[in-house]
This record gives sequence, C-alpha cells and structure tokens, in this order.
Amino acid sequence: MKAIVINPETGLMRTGWRILFFMVIFVAFSFGSMIGVRAILGGLKRGSNLQFAVLAISATVAVFLARKYLDRKSMTSLGLKWDVHAMLDIVAGVVNSAIVMACVFFTLLMTSLIQFNGFNWWREDSVNIDWGIAMILPVVLSTVFQLAIVAWWEEIVFRGYILQNMIGGLGLTWSVILSSAVFAIGHAFNPDATALSILLIALITPQLIYAYIKSGQLWLPIGLHLGWNFFQASIFGFDSSGQASPSLISQTPVGPDWLSGGEFGAEGSIIIIPFTLLSFFLIHYWVQMNPRPNRSSPVRQDVVGPSEERTIGLEV
Repeated sequence: MKAIVINPETGLMRTGWRILFFMVIFVAFSFGSMIGVRAILGGLKRGSNLQFAVLAISATVAVFLARKYLDRKSMTSLGLKWDVHAMLDIVAGVVNSAIVMACVFFTLLMTSLIQFNGFNWWREDSVNIDWGIAMILPVVLSTVFQLAIVAWWEEIVFRGYILQNMIGGLGLTWSVILSSAVFAIGHAFNPDATALSILLIALITPQLIYAYIKSGQLWLPIGLHLGWNFFQASIFGFDSSGQASPSLISQTPVGPDWLSGGEFGAEGSIIIIPFTLLSFFLIHYWVQMNPRPNRSSPVRQDVVGPSEERTIGLEV
C-alpha cells in the first residue's frame, strides 16, 4: 500500500499525490488568508489589487512548501534564478506579446471585426486627454502591478510546480496536453466563456510552456503572460478572458464572436491562433540569440527524482 503513495526508488511521494497535496495547501492558504483579511479589514473587494496580492502570496507560500518538503528541491530550481538573463527574458516576453496583440488588433480592425471608438486614456469613457499624465500614471501603475502578480502566481503554479511535476511523471507530451487543458478549464467560469474560448486558451497555452522549455527558466513565460494581458486589455481595449479593465483604446467587437472574440476578448477569436504561432518563432529566435551558459534542459526524467514510475503512482 505504501508503494502506491511513495516511490521506493526515490523516497518521494509520487507525482499525482504531490500535485494533489500542493493544491490542497494552495487552496487552504488562499481561503484562510482571504478570510483573515476580511476579518481584519471588514471586507475584501473582488478583483482588487489586495485580493490578487493575497492570492499571489498564498501561491508563493504553497509552492515554496511543496517544493521544499514534497519535492525536496529549492524554489530556484523551479526556474527562478535571478540574473541578467531573467531581466532580459521578462522584457523580451513583454515585447513578444505586444507584437502579437498589435497584430491581432490591427487585423481585426482592418477586417471590420472591431470598431475603434477613440481613446479611453484608462478612464471609463472616451475622452480627450487634458488633465495631465499625473492622473494617468496611478491607474497604469495599479494595472501593471495587478497583472504582474497574476503573471507571477499563475506561472509558478501552472508552468512551475504543476507542469514540472507532470513532466517528471508523465513525460513532456502528456504534460503539455494535460496542463494546457487544466489551465484552460480554469478560465471556464470567466464571464462570457464559451467552449470555443476554452479550446483556444488550451491552444494558446503551449507558447508559455515552450518559453519555459527553451529558456530553462520561468521568467520568459512570466514576461509573456504579463505583456499578453497588459497589451490585450490595457492598451488595445479587449476584455481579458471576459474581464474588462481600464484601457488606452476604446473598441467594440462587431463581427461574429468566433472571429471578433466578442465579449470574451481576443482569446475568443480564432484569429489569435496564427499570431500565437508567430509567438513561438519569436520565442525560439530570442533564446537562440541569447544563449544561456551552463543551462541544462528542464525536460528530463529526473525532474523530481532519478526515477518515476508512470503507472499506478500517478493515480491519486
């Protein structure tokens, strides 16, 4: 019975059990922290920076504990080595996503699938800017902060702990399929989500996995994730997975949802797919042009131990 839970060759809990225990820790910390904050402050506004910060802290604590006590590895080994390559990867990821989202926006605009309404300047209505950058800056910084912590916690959880443990137990192919599906299903309860939008998110997600595999670190997918959400929602005015936010540009989808994205945003349009392929090429050439000395491939059988049985041990 013990062998079902513990791999006798490594002395570690098997992959499926580790992921399950990690999720229990994450959920427990998230709910406990939010209940505590509500008790102290008398409430916690849904969608506020504080709520996202509590979630990010909970995710970080859960990953740290699971990585140290279940995997017996360091947080750094997850792909969080901080050096000059990390900073450059974040910037490159943001620029990559800016290019992709600009291509999507102008393609939809030129094909009359969206209507340009003017500039919001990060306010609720389209207005002429006559009140100075001092009024804009706090809104932009608040938005960047929120999107940055979302990119951080989602990447250390999904492309960090979950994906990397899956690779150790299932190998790369099944890990890509399953982790992309899990990430997409996590968006199923977002406003205006459809079967198509969930499928498209599953097809978009492998670019983040590819960025991790190619660079060996999580900083490039973190940059991609941050840039994707910021330029999609805060610059070009799409809803981000059904979530509206202050934006520079005001625009309205006018074509069929499967082409324009509808109220779900750019991720609900099939036009996102060819430009996601562009993202793969940009990721590839960025890493090729910026070699990392002594970088070992994260795709290996011993991601979580020298040997991982891939049958009953994965069943939890």
